[in-house]
Amino acid sequence: MAISTGDIFEGRPSGARDTKAVARRLTPGLIWALGALFLLNTMNYVDRLLFGVAQELIKKDLGLSDFQLGLPGGPAFAFLYIIAAFPIARLAERGNRVTIISVSFAAWSAMTALCGVATSFAQMLIGRAGVSIGEAGCAPPSHSLISDYFLPERRTTAMSVYGAAGPVGALLAAIGGGWMAQHYGWRSTFLACGLVGVIGAAAFRLTMREPARKPDPSRPSFFATVKLLFAKRSFVAVAAAGGVAGFASYSNHQYTVSFLMRAHGLPVSSAAVVLGLATGGIGILIMLITGPLIEGGRKRFPGIRTWLPAVGLIWSGCVFVGAFMVNATPVAIGMLFAASLGQHFYMPAMYTLAQDVAPPSMRATAAALMIGVISLVGYGLGPPLVGLVSDTLGQLAMVSYGTTSEACAQATSPACAAATAQGLRLSLSMGSTGFILAGLLFWRSGRSIALDMHK
Repeated sequence: MAISTGDIFEGRPSGARDTKAVARRLTPGLIWALGALFLLNTMNYVDRLLFGVAQELIKKDLGLSDFQLGLPGGPAFAFLYIIAAFPIARLAERGNRVTIISVSFAAWSAMTALCGVATSFAQMLIGRAGVSIGEAGCAPPSHSLISDYFLPERRTTAMSVYGAAGPVGALLAAIGGGWMAQHYGWRSTFLACGLVGVIGAAAFRLTMREPARKPDPSRPSFFATVKLLFAKRSFVAVAAAGGVAGFASYSNHQYTVSFLMRAHGLPVSSAAVVLGLATGGIGILIMLITGPLIEGGRKRFPGIRTWLPAVGLIWSGCVFVGAFMVNATPVAIGMLFAASLGQHFYMPAMYTLAQDVAPPSMRATAAALMIGVISLVGYGLGPPLVGLVSDTLGQLAMVSYGTTSEACAQATSPACAAATAQGLRLSLSMGSTGFILAGLLFWRSGRSIALDMHK
């Protein structure tokens, strides 16, 4: 049975509300709406991150290089995601967001299943591109719905709950996906995740209902919306911070399992558990406390929404660099956990700020713009560049280990393994410095947020 609009909005008839959020207390319908969006976003991240968990098995099966692994996990996902996100966001600002989300959910799940039957690099590239087009219909309409459901003073907490799906999805993809990939193969893992998603899409559509919105005849054009948002300095600074942080975050997530397998000799399931607990387990906790922490501290510390994420990002960058360079396995794993403590504060604050500075008729586009920058810099550039640098530095290291790339292509040896591990160590360490730059950019955004919210 679908959740009624009246149940969500404190029993008020749908025609009695405008685009401002009216829910001042939690109702069963509101809890279910946020919970359903949370589950949807969890599957979004599972399907998105599963490739990085299984990529060492995919690499061996399809005969790919690190650079090639970075392409399906990066540009193939990012560029079409960006292209699709904006028209979907514009449609969501006047159409039925629940239907848009449901169709998108089913589409990316079906493409995830198709990735499981890929037999070549080109087929995997096409499959991942299809996943990205479907997932482009997830976040912008979801952010718009949450902004309608919640008042600004409670929006960060709602975004924190919704955003906690990211680390939950990372945890499920890493631990569950890693276990399935090791015991049943990566192909079965992709097929199973795709099937679950298609069923979930049908359930989402049957149990959710679009809240009524008053027509907005003054809705600006796409280019006018972009011009207005990019005229706000805080929006630009936070978008840039999110892009640079995404560069480091998505690269680390895609290659950490490979790093632990190559540099520390862990099997894929154990390496995936470390990744899942470090990013997912800690991330869930940090995400859920970020909203109440920021909203509770804003009266006493007005700048907490920017300096808390900034400090966390700078901390993460410094510790990640050390984690990838240290040789002792327990110390490296411990530092990965420590680095993750500061990595997750910025996302709820970033997405909430994008909604706060945007007029109601522009919120889906604001979310699409923010996600577009993050996808372009994070997914589009991060994994392929880190993979390319890893390949290059690994080939240089082969010389010092007394071998060549040609010899390693014909047969693996301890020298080849050590060289490729060294290349990945250095590449991930360099990429992790992006967190530090992102922290400085986030701190910079705090100078103009108050002004931009009232423009």
